Amino acid sequence: MAQSLLHDYRLSLISLCEQVASFIKKELNQVSTNDIEEKDMNSLVSYVDKKAERMIVTALNKLTPNCGFITEEDTPDDRDKSLTWIIDPLDGTTNFLHKIPHFSISIALMEKEEVTLGIVYDVMLDISYTAIKGFGAWENGNTIKVNDTKDLSKSIVVTGFPYKKDNDIDASLRVLKYCVMNCRGLRRLGSAALDLAYVASGKIDIYYENCLNIWDLAAGALLVEEAGGRMTDYNGDRNYHNTCSIIASNPHLYDDIAAVIQKEMTDRV
Repeated sequence: MAQSLLHDYRLSLISLCEQVASFIKKELNQVSTNDIEEKDMNSLVSYVDKKAERMIVTALNKLTPNCGFITEEDTPDDRDKSLTWIIDPLDGTTNFLHKIPHFSISIALMEKEEVTLGIVYDVMLDISYTAIKGFGAWENGNTIKVNDTKDLSKSIVVTGFPYKKDNDIDASLRVLKYCVMNCRGLRRLGSAALDLAYVASGKIDIYYENCLNIWDLAAGALLVEEAGGRMTDYNGDRNYHNTCSIIASNPHLYDDIAAVIQKEMTDRV
């Protein structure tokens, strides 16, 4: 796709996310326990997720007619098109439902299996993180790069906790212990898309997690790569869209964190 068109789409996505974020914020204090559905263990959804997705899909159908969609909620999965939008309308639903002000909108454009455009929008702070394949990444229009931390002991690491019962929690705890003992700080924030945006913009140094879905990471992964970071799955491959395990880091720290993850967890993902 032409560079100029991708830049136009980027601006359209920012405007769209501003509108959807406004809706989500208005509903923050309106959702009740009666509105919450549990899709799977610890996987929650409400009418807010579903309406936000409809708003996004409707707008993108107008922007790119005959496109396909891969989404978290109710839109039928249709990825057999030359252009496919990958959408998480509310990444961090549990935070949202508990009124913890940290959640995001994630939208990525995939052209024939390659993600070429992405946005992660911080709903409560009205910050847009965007990237175009081959042309860089931005935070509210300002170019961003991963940070230059070289010493693991000075790093901030973010992760998520696996929900699946068959996941080896002991292996996860061993990696957590390594990070507690060797890094400056360990965090669990609750929005994978924002975690990746934070790596891209240099707010944190490392993010790793497994048991994700493609809509959690498609836009954020492009952000990290376009900001100069290193992005692989737990096996060290660039197959994270399929394995849905990710290690995102600046180039200096990647080998340290990847080594312990691969030692403890690669036979379990």
